[in-house]
Amino acid sequence: MHPKAMRWVAWIWFVGFAVWIVDAAISLRLHSMQHAQLAFLVAMVFLAAGFFYRRQQR
Repeated sequence: MHPKAMRWVAWIWFVGFAVWIVDAAISLRLHSMQHAQLAFLVAMVFLAAGFFYRRQQR
Protein backbone atom coordinates (compact mmCIF):
# COMPACT_ATOMS: atom_id res chain seq x y z
CA MET A 1 0.00 0.00 0.00
CA HIS A 2 1.23 3.49 -0.80
CA PRO A 3 2.61 5.43 2.25
CA LYS A 4 0.07 8.25 1.87
CA ALA A 5 -2.74 5.71 1.83
CA MET A 6 -1.36 4.12 5.01
CA ARG A 7 -1.31 7.55 6.69
CA TRP A 8 -4.95 8.09 5.67
CA VAL A 9 -5.93 4.70 7.05
CA ALA A 10 -4.26 5.51 10.38
CA TRP A 11 -6.21 8.78 10.71
CA ILE A 12 -9.47 6.99 10.00
CA TRP A 13 -8.79 4.66 12.94
CA PHE A 14 -8.02 7.60 15.26
CA VAL A 15 -11.21 9.39 14.21
CA GLY A 16 -13.13 6.18 14.88
CA PHE A 17 -11.53 6.05 18.33
CA ALA A 18 -12.74 9.58 19.08
CA VAL A 19 -16.26 8.80 17.89
CA TRP A 20 -16.48 5.70 20.09
CA ILE A 21 -15.20 7.66 23.12
CA VAL A 22 -17.92 10.25 22.55
CA ASP A 23 -20.48 7.45 22.26
CA ALA A 24 -19.23 5.97 25.56
CA ALA A 25 -19.50 9.37 27.26
CA ILE A 26 -23.05 9.84 26.01
CA SER A 27 -23.97 6.36 27.19
CA LEU A 28 -22.56 7.09 30.63
CA ARG A 29 -24.56 10.31 30.75
CA LEU A 30 -27.72 8.33 29.90
CA HIS A 31 -26.86 5.71 32.56
CA SER A 32 -26.40 2.88 30.06
CA MET A 33 -23.39 1.20 31.65
CA GLN A 34 -23.26 -1.89 29.41
CA HIS A 35 -23.31 0.17 26.22
CA ALA A 36 -20.68 2.53 27.64
CA GLN A 37 -18.38 -0.37 28.51
CA LEU A 38 -18.79 -1.90 25.05
CA ALA A 39 -18.19 1.46 23.34
CA PHE A 40 -15.05 2.01 25.42
CA LEU A 41 -13.78 -1.47 24.53
CA VAL A 42 -14.38 -0.85 20.83
CA ALA A 43 -12.62 2.52 21.17
CA MET A 44 -9.55 0.77 22.57
CA VAL A 45 -9.53 -1.59 19.57
CA PHE A 46 -9.68 1.42 17.23
CA LEU A 47 -6.82 3.09 19.12
CA ALA A 48 -4.65 -0.03 18.91
CA ALA A 49 -5.37 -0.36 15.18
CA GLY A 50 -4.49 3.31 14.64
CA PHE A 51 -1.12 2.86 16.34
CA PHE A 52 -0.52 -0.34 14.36
CA TYR A 53 -1.18 1.38 11.02
CA ARG A 54 0.82 4.45 12.06
CA ARG A 55 3.80 2.24 12.86
CA GLN A 56 3.46 0.42 9.53
CA GLN A 57 4.07 3.60 7.52
CA ARG A 58 7.50 4.26 9.09
